[in-house]
Amino acid sequence: MSIGELLALSYLLGSIPTGLLLARIKGIDIRKSGSGNIGFTNVMRVAGKDRSGKVIGFLTLAGDMGKGALAVRIALHQGSPWAPALAGIAVFLGHIFSFWLRGRGGKGVATGLGVSLGINPALGILICLPWLLLFIATRISSIAALGSFALMPLLAFLWQTFLPSPTSILPAHTIELYAAMTVLVFFRHRENISRLIQGQEGRI
Repeated sequence: MSIGELLALSYLLGSIPTGLLLARIKGIDIRKSGSGNIGFTNVMRVAGKDRSGKVIGFLTLAGDMGKGALAVRIALHQGSPWAPALAGIAVFLGHIFSFWLRGRGGKGVATGLGVSLGINPALGILICLPWLLLFIATRISSIAALGSFALMPLLAFLWQTFLPSPTSILPAHTIELYAAMTVLVFFRHRENISRLIQGQEGRI
């Protein structure tokens, strides 16, 4: 597979609107409900009022993470040192600017975390841990997202610097990929940041 084909596949994979498709099981157009976002948080707020809705919410989370991880795992077998980082940013951008939704999409959190799990599962778990802890502690999805992504490039740098073993070596430009995803996640959360400052951000 050429790099161009890998980028196209990763972007289209990222573009799959998991939350939109799953919310339709309950007859909900997630784009017209709640915040209008297609990601886990809005699906949980809108559909997660009963057990089946919560299942749909967590399936959305798993699906969005899974497509990020899958794109990177495919890239790791392409033989190019650049391939995982390129696939990572392509699948991430696909989720944010979905081809199927004419350039609209989610905020990239679950897909970005999935990318980190695909690149290095052990480091990915370490990156996901702050998200999980902050989410449990605050029930505010944006705090969990911003906290985990703020730490992502730093954790990758420390991982590669202080664990110089074959299993800890990250693909080329991983830290730059994580930094780019962090900037985009903060940009996509600019309205959430404003509400956090004003003390008006909602909880799940």
